[in-house]
Amino acid sequence: MTRDHDVRQLTTAALEQTKRELRANLGLISPGSPAHVPILAQMRAIDAELARRAGDQQPHGSQRHDSGILPGPSPMTLPGDVDREKEVP
Repeated sequence: MTRDHDVRQLTTAALEQTKRELRANLGLISPGSPAHVPILAQMRAIDAELARRAGDQQPHGSQRHDSGILPGPSPMTLPGDVDREKEVP
């Protein structure tokens, strides 16, 4: 039996929080566990709803982007990190 994951009634903040919790749950179960299936299905439903909402907010005629393929933010440089080639004596 396939269960439909209707997440449209949740707020964006609730969707993002639920996705974080589901991601944490994935980290707690063993790799071959069948528990991955419903968790991943719920995460896909959340991703689809967030993408739909993002698309609804874009002005007409603009291109939509798949956030799954966009690069993430660049890592922050820590105070001790120095580019030795640019260092001036």
